[in-house]
Amino acid sequence: MGIIEHINVMDKKTFSFLRFVLILSTILVMTYSSKGLRFGEPGYFVALIYLISNFVLSRLPQRFLQRPWFSFALFFFDIIIISAGIYFTGGIQTDFYLIYFLAIFIASVGQSTGGSIPIAIVASLIYGWLIHQAEPETSLLDSKFLIRIPFLFIISLVSSYWAESVRRELKKKEELEKFNIELKKEVERIAAKEIELRIYNEKLINSVASGIIAVTASGIITTVNPEAERVFGFSREELLGYHIKSIDGIEPLWERIQGAINTGKSIIRDEVEVLSKSGDRIPIGCNITPIIGTDESATGCVVLFKDLSEIRKLEEQLRHAERLSYLGKMASWVAHEIRNPLTSIYGFAQLLPQANDDDKRKFYISEILRGTQRINRIIDDILTFARARKIEFEKIDLKELIEKIVQELKVPVLINCEDTPLIKGEEESIRRLFVNLINNSIEAMEQNGTIKVNFSTRDNFVLTEVIDNGKGIPEKDLKKLFTPFFTTKSRGTGLGLAIVKKIVDDHNGKIEIKSEVGKGTTCLVYLPRYGI
Repeated sequence: MGIIEHINVMDKKTFSFLRFVLILSTILVMTYSSKGLRFGEPGYFVALIYLISNFVLSRLPQRFLQRPWFSFALFFFDIIIISAGIYFTGGIQTDFYLIYFLAIFIASVGQSTGGSIPIAIVASLIYGWLIHQAEPETSLLDSKFLIRIPFLFIISLVSSYWAESVRRELKKKEELEKFNIELKKEVERIAAKEIELRIYNEKLINSVASGIIAVTASGIITTVNPEAERVFGFSREELLGYHIKSIDGIEPLWERIQGAINTGKSIIRDEVEVLSKSGDRIPIGCNITPIIGTDESATGCVVLFKDLSEIRKLEEQLRHAERLSYLGKMASWVAHEIRNPLTSIYGFAQLLPQANDDDKRKFYISEILRGTQRINRIIDDILTFARARKIEFEKIDLKELIEKIVQELKVPVLINCEDTPLIKGEEESIRRLFVNLINNSIEAMEQNGTIKVNFSTRDNFVLTEVIDNGKGIPEKDLKKLFTPFFTTKSRGTGLGLAIVKKIVDDHNGKIEIKSEVGKGTTCLVYLPRYGI
């Protein structure tokens, strides 16, 4: 931009107004100069030209003011007109020189320091020439030179500095306003994005077929989807914002949630029974995942659950169908198994009246009793396998229970246990389960065999391992072990392991049998831990 660095240009309306003030001030001073303004004289035409120039300037486009050369030429024109007015009206003898200050001030406001200094130089030179023309004998040390001319430069510098400060502040304000506008747009964009994301997440959660409920670490419900409303029977308004313990029927779920929050670990494939608003008992399978905050502590929990009511009905129907399918086989099996001891009882009962020897009589009676015991055991096994009944759960110490079983059977068993293995179940059923397993291990071993029972915890289960070093089970028989009436024993009913499997299923547990011929057998029984 040359020697004139054009920093900022005021708008045309403001600039025209300032020049109009400058023109009026110039005309006013010219009027009260020694010669004054008279029609037809040069001073009159100078004033007229000055007025017309401002009218022409007001008609010019804004872009002209943005050109440094034009603004400099305009201010130079102002200095020439003012000097001409002083010259033609004899204003050099008055305070006309003050108009130069006003002209330089406007030039400083309209331009940078680099633009106003040349104007000050031009004004000083012309003013000095006017003084010399009017008073040739005036010394350079006279106040007219020594004070007034430096003041022109001082005014130029001070007004330029002030104008630059104002420009910078205005620029900062403009940038700040622009930043605020951009920030507002960004906030609105983020807010719109957040609303869009929230709506998307809500639609996503609502479309999930499983129930979803989210709570804070203190238990306040924050999220519920339609499936959760359907399962619990409560509306969204009756759940959101309330503590889960205050909702009748679903407070058992809070116990599981507290466990996940306290440990910071997820609970996978758990099952709990809740009551709906209408009072129906509903079993639900759930996964509970804690929400971990920035400080590595749980800030809440998300529960994903499934209504198991229909599944339980289908399972019960399947079990009923399985029991029915075994009826035909059971009928022929029962007839065969009971006929043999009945034949013995009938035969020995006929011989009993003819026995004169006490030893023979005692032998016949013992055989009759043995036959009746076998019949009773067969009937008992059949009833246990076929009967469907509700399990009343209670706390059971498995270690204590198995120690009692071992004492009754009078067999040496090595028990390994670190923590007390507490489970929830029905004691008599659990007792029968392990009596069958330990008896099978005893029958499978030679004399001086070893039986081990190990306890450990796996997720929400207590794992009991019954290990023997007997002859093992062939691979072809492993898949048939839990099939009713399948047995490899000469006097077995084939219902022992089928009953074991039924007891485990009734307790929502799992059972696995691992065996290798010549190396023994390991039975793994998973039963639900107490307090989970």
